[in-house]
Amino acid sequence: MLDYTIFGESHGPAVGVLVTGAAPGLPVDREIIARELERRAPGGPLATARHEPDRLHILSGVYQGFTTGDPICLVLENRDTRSGDYEALRNKPRPGHADYAAWVRSGGHNDPRGGGPYSGRLTAPLVAAGAMVKAWLKEQDIQLTARVVDEPALRQQAAEAKAHGDSVGGEIACTVTGLPAGLGGPGWREAVESELARHLFAIPAVKALGFGDGAALAALRGSQANDALRTDGTRVWTVTNHNGGINGGVTNGMPLTFTITFKPTPSIALPQDTVDLSRMENCTVTVQGRHDPCIALRAAPIVEAAAALALWRVLDPRGGDLKSLRLQLDDVDRQLVGLLVRRQELSRDIGAYKAAHGLPVRDPEREAQVLRSRGDLAPEHRAEVERLYETLMALSREQQS
Repeated sequence: MLDYTIFGESHGPAVGVLVTGAAPGLPVDREIIARELERRAPGGPLATARHEPDRLHILSGVYQGFTTGDPICLVLENRDTRSGDYEALRNKPRPGHADYAAWVRSGGHNDPRGGGPYSGRLTAPLVAAGAMVKAWLKEQDIQLTARVVDEPALRQQAAEAKAHGDSVGGEIACTVTGLPAGLGGPGWREAVESELARHLFAIPAVKALGFGDGAALAALRGSQANDALRTDGTRVWTVTNHNGGINGGVTNGMPLTFTITFKPTPSIALPQDTVDLSRMENCTVTVQGRHDPCIALRAAPIVEAAAALALWRVLDPRGGDLKSLRLQLDDVDRQLVGLLVRRQELSRDIGAYKAAHGLPVRDPEREAQVLRSRGDLAPEHRAEVERLYETLMALSREQQS
């Protein structure tokens, strides 16, 4: 199954994406990717003054315009960084930004320049990967179209906010046509909404997602919200589409529609209350530098990209000969090996902590809790999961010894 990992930092040497699980022989058109990156690029008075050339480097996985079946690595260099703009923010997290959460998560070792990996800059490789997948979806007559909701009014609001050193949020509406009925399922692993939500909420500044009429459905009666079914004797459709083309986690053949809400840009020129983490004292911060007064105005291609990557995963399991299934299995194994290595590294660190504090290597109570909780994650496969974790914990004990 298709998977991807975005890497890099806003002010590091480059940002990129590693795409795995793509079948061999799929077309990769550099011009299509370049056009989508251009759609995302800033321009005009209501966008950041940072201008990156975003020339695509394909390091692996593509040969003579087609995927090889191996991991695809796409890289975009960072050329227009001004890291000095963030020196004053090193110990003063921006309210509303991920700065503080990143500081806690990393134990104080986060990259504060431009937000590091939490920056909107990381949406560039997302768009590159999504553009590639959108072309594959188009070959199956599946089209994604996103737009800014009430764009003229939003532009006016953004201009007014910028004049006062402030920012505004906004909404993106997306429509997907051509999806067949019957994709997905009722469980959280299968539901089409669940798959889309996982990808869309990973876009920086996304705070709400509604399918069909979304939150407006709460104000309707069933007689108003239900989508009446009709047929011509051959096909079935709904008269309205309040539910956005999905019922019970399964596509119903109508256009899939959803709306994404972006919060206002956290980086604003107005004084805001924060904390000086180096002194643990209350203070204020004023953010200088180059920032969009409204993120949503550039977000349509980003939303399309994330949705395309999610939908390809929904479509992917539908087919596959032995060769493609084995390729998917190989990809899963690569991920498992990487996770095993990481787990063993953590076990080593835990072992060092136990040794330093005079704690025993084996903790039967903890091991019982691990077996129980991991089995709860997949109760239909509890026996296999518990057998796996008995082996993993034995390896951990060896590492800690």
